[in-house]
Parts: sequence; C-alpha cells; structure tokens
Amino acid sequence: MYRPRALALVAIGLAISVLTACGGLSAEEPGGTDSTTGGYTALRTGKDATTTETDALAALPASVKDSYDGFWHSTRLGPSPYANWTPPKAPWKFCYSSAYQGNSWRAEGLTVARNIVAQLQTQNLVDGDLVVADANNNASVQATQVTTMVQQGCQVIFAMQPPSVGMCNAFDNANKAGALVVVMQTGTECTNVIQSDFAQYATGAKAAEWLVRKSGGKGTVVMCDGIPGVAAAEARQAAAAAVFQKAGLKVDRVTGEWTPSTIKSQMLSYLSTHAGEVAGVWDGGVCAVAVTEAFQQAGRTLPYVSGFEGGCAWLASWKRTGKESIGFTQGGGQGVVEAFKVALRLLAGQKSTVNTLLYPLPEINASNFTQYYKPQMTLNSGCNAQPLDGESVPDSYYDALFTGDAKPATFTAGLGALPIK
Repeated sequence: MYRPRALALVAIGLAISVLTACGGLSAEEPGGTDSTTGGYTALRTGKDATTTETDALAALPASVKDSYDGFWHSTRLGPSPYANWTPPKAPWKFCYSSAYQGNSWRAEGLTVARNIVAQLQTQNLVDGDLVVADANNNASVQATQVTTMVQQGCQVIFAMQPPSVGMCNAFDNANKAGALVVVMQTGTECTNVIQSDFAQYATGAKAAEWLVRKSGGKGTVVMCDGIPGVAAAEARQAAAAAVFQKAGLKVDRVTGEWTPSTIKSQMLSYLSTHAGEVAGVWDGGVCAVAVTEAFQQAGRTLPYVSGFEGGCAWLASWKRTGKESIGFTQGGGQGVVEAFKVALRLLAGQKSTVNTLLYPLPEINASNFTQYYKPQMTLNSGCNAQPLDGESVPDSYYDALFTGDAKPATFTAGLGALPIK
C-alpha cells in the first residue's frame, strides 16, 4: 500500500540539501562543480565521514538508515535530480547500457531485465523491445552509447555498473532530454541520475563482524581485497578494516582484483611467506573458493573464510569442506529487479526524496545454508544463490524513500526460476 509522506520526506530532502550548495555534474568533467556542491555529499572513498555525511545519514528514515551506513565510501547523497520531472505516458521505451557483459553475473542481469520488459509488454506498457548496448569496459564508448540511446528515443535507461567518473555529461544530456537514468549496482560521482545499489559498506561490515566472532577476537585475519580504486571494493574494505581494528585483530591483505586465478596465486604467495596461524579470511568479492583452494594446496588448516556474493560455487565449496561461512545473495538479477522497482515508481508519478536508493541483502549463514544449497551446484558453477523470498527487499521497503500514492506497474521477479549451472 502506498501512502503520502510528503511532510516527513520533504523534510528529509531539505535536511540533506541544506548541507551544501548547488551543482550537478562530477567535478572531474567539463561543466561539473566542486564535489561538495549541489546539495550532495562528496564521494569520500576510504576516508572518514565529515559532519556533512553524518548529518545526511541522520536525516534519513530510521527504517532504511542501516543500509546507508558508510554510504560516502561508494556514492554521493542528496536530493532527487528528478524532483521536477514529469514522467512520459506509457508505452515507454526501455534501454539497457552495460559497462561489460562478459561474465555470468552480467548475463543474469540482462536475462532478468528482458524478462521484466516482456511482462510489461503484456500490459501494453513497452514501446518495442529492450534496446541493449555493451561498452566492453570502455567509459567513452558507454557514454557514446547512452547518447545514442537518447537519440533513439529511449525514455528509461538502465546503466549497469558504469564507471564512477566519465559518464556524467552523457547522463546530463539524457536528463535534459527527459529520459530517466537509473545507475545499477555501483557508486557514482554523477548526481544527475537515480542510483540503485545494495548497502556495500554495511554488507562488508557484517561479514567482518562474523569473522571477529568466529576468531574469538584474536589472531590474524587476511583481507582479500577487490580492484583498487573501485568504489564498491573500497567501501567494503573500509568497513571490514574498521571492524577488525575495533576488535584488535591483526590484519594482513592480499589484492585479488575479483579474479579467482589472481586470488589463488596471491593467497598461495602469502601462505608461503607467513607460517603462522590464520584466524580467518575476509572475502571482498569472489575470493572464498580460490582462497579455500589455496589453503588446501598449501596443506594448511582451513580457517573460517567468509563469502560475499553468494555464488553457487561458494555454496558447493562450503558443502564439500563442511566449514561454516557467511555470505549474501547478490546476483546481477537482484540488482536489476530493484532498479526496475525504483524506475516504475518514478514512471507512475511518485517522487524519490533522495538520489541514491540503497537496500540490504539477504544473508546466507549456517541456519539457512540447506535452503540455499542445491545438489547440482559445483565448484565450477557460475550462478548465484537467489533470495528465499524471491527478491532482496519487499516493495514496501521503498515507501520511506518516496512520496505520492500513485501505484506503479508490477511484475514478477522470477529469480527462483533462473537456471543453476
């Protein structure tokens, strides 16, 4: 049920916007402004919060605040750039701009997007088929593709994990043309889009807290970091480092760059030069299986190793070793589902009170492992576990972040029907 929250939520928007002055583009692009202007907080990856960030966090509704903990490490927060936007009437032309489509995680996201668009087509809400472009990890190519999509008449553009900088001018042109742009599954410097992402910092902290409990707060933990400089990786790492420091644990680090072969090589190198006991390994993404294999190859006792993205291979490894772990359901399809929920609210005429919509991820732990693990999962599986409830959060989660009572179009997520392979 959708209920007006105009007074309370307008107050939230005002509280955030008065923290700083005005602007819109990234400061690193022509036409951009200083990073703390526009009513938006700065992107402070790997840095402590200032009063600007803590005040912005305090202004958020209590029901969503936990998901925004540490938000400044991966994104900027401020008023919605679509506050005065008049949504076009259906049918709508949907477009999908992907920074890269070369792995199973990205393929899952696109499959789910096409499934949702197909459902909306049966409701006469879609103009033509979903337009798709793959930039092959080239920011300038993706910016050009977004511009081309606007020229093709795209009214809703979903941008899957674009680079945090280099895209703002293209997004600004789309915004000025009246197109709705929703950036998915990553932080961004751009303040002229709607961002839909999970709680990167809070999720990294949860896994670290679990390791502290399992280690008894003693010994050495190894952090398996992602790609240096990537906001999502840095946010997770900042959260884990803070938890371990508070617990008094010694921390060593390897940089796996979210690549299993690199992770295994780095972990083997670490083990060859560190004969002491390892109390645990923290996974910043894609690390758990490769780390486990490294310990086994080195003939070392397997410590507690956290997971992250809930990969089927990780669940198969957990089953094989019998060593308890923790992880989250974070498949590409989940991210697409949440982005569509946000977009359809805006298309219905609701208004988001902030530019960035963050949500929590379902946790996979020892108490529900058997509900997630399937016998057909193997160490070579490229799939991800899907939420038991069929989605990351219920539709009602977003009520606290939107005003207006217009009912959006609905669809079935269908995540549970994705193949396990």
